[in-house]
Amino acid sequence: MIKAMSQTGLNLFIPMELLINSLNALSLSDKRRIWQILDEAIAEAEEESREEDEATATEIQLVRNEYENGEYTTFQEYLSNQSK
Repeated sequence: MIKAMSQTGLNLFIPMELLINSLNALSLSDKRRIWQILDEAIAEAEEESREEDEATATEIQLVRNEYENGEYTTFQEYLSNQSK
């Protein structure tokens, strides 16, 4: 078992089938750990993708401007409007 990992990266090519077979052999706790790592990596990649998308960046800026101008509804206001 490796107790400490170097900060330098290592690029490996692992065929998808071998990777899937290896994942299937892991314990539930290890699978959950990999799931968490992948979930974080996907969220970061999606965020970077959104930031790069000019249309999305424009839309985000418009929403930020509306918020700064007080043009928003609080969650409590939203809930009370839904119950009417």
